[in-house]
Amino acid sequence: MNESHLAACEVRVDALLSAGRFQEAVGDAVALVEEHPYHQNVHAQLMRALYASGRRAAALEVYQSLRRRMSDDLGITPSPTTRSLHHAMLQDRPGQRYLSAAGAVR
Repeated sequence: MNESHLAACEVRVDALLSAGRFQEAVGDAVALVEEHPYHQNVHAQLMRALYASGRRAAALEVYQSLRRRMSDDLGITPSPTTRSLHHAMLQDRPGQRYLSAAGAVR
């Protein structure tokens, strides 16, 4: 998948989230995560879609999986923005800022 196609897919997921179509957003984001296992924005989108659809534990697991993969394979940690999203979800109070496209990690 080229960069412009990936960007278009990310815009679609953001639009689905904004429209409240969380299950569709989950499906699209899962496919993107599988294709881009180190891309933090698609992981954040999946986390937001899962959380918004009432699947908080699954959203938190997405973060843990990303963190382990990045640490084990690349020797780095997720970005501060991704960690902030995770922390907000741990508090179970992410607010609209984290669930909207404005919470995206680029």
